[in-house]
Amino acid sequence: MVSALREQEERLRDAALHDPLTGLPNRVLLADRMGQAGLRATRQAGHRFAVLLLDLNGFKAVNDSLGHAAGDVLLIEVAQRLTGLLRESDTVARLGGDEFVVLLDGLPADGAEELVRDTIATRLTEPYAIDGGRVTVGVSIGVAVSRDGADPESLLREADAAMYRAKLASRAASSSGSTHPSTR
Repeated sequence: MVSALREQEERLRDAALHDPLTGLPNRVLLADRMGQAGLRATRQAGHRFAVLLLDLNGFKAVNDSLGHAAGDVLLIEVAQRLTGLLRESDTVARLGGDEFVVLLDGLPADGAEELVRDTIATRLTEPYAIDGGRVTVGVSIGVAVSRDGADPESLLREADAAMYRAKLASRAASSSGSTHPSTR
């Protein structure tokens, strides 16, 4: 009975800290990890971290044309691609819908966050095999890097504003003839 109670407690704890669809950390666990990164930055001179906020472009079109089950498959695949790209010390979280956050804790060099951003953008925009077809989506990514005394929540807001600017730039580019998300 004690073993069963421990297992149940562990399942409840896991459910409280992880997204049920993707298994990624949720907003609660992300906040904890961001807080820890902020503490490390305060205690260790030169410790920097970055927050990347990602929003899929064209996700709604996938849901509308192929159904919510296909949208769920896409979100799971995005989560797997993201976790496959990052270090063990980094965190990928799903905020909800088609929004994800990447916490890069302990940036090895100036500009590392830009390299990671570009790698993520390349990988996430590669086609996905869903329901016997190929699906492509775009991604808008906002980046914010810690500074002396920067609190993690303000960095998340900064990354959100940068993501919004990236989304607007993406829409402007697609309306001028660039490629856009599609399903085939």
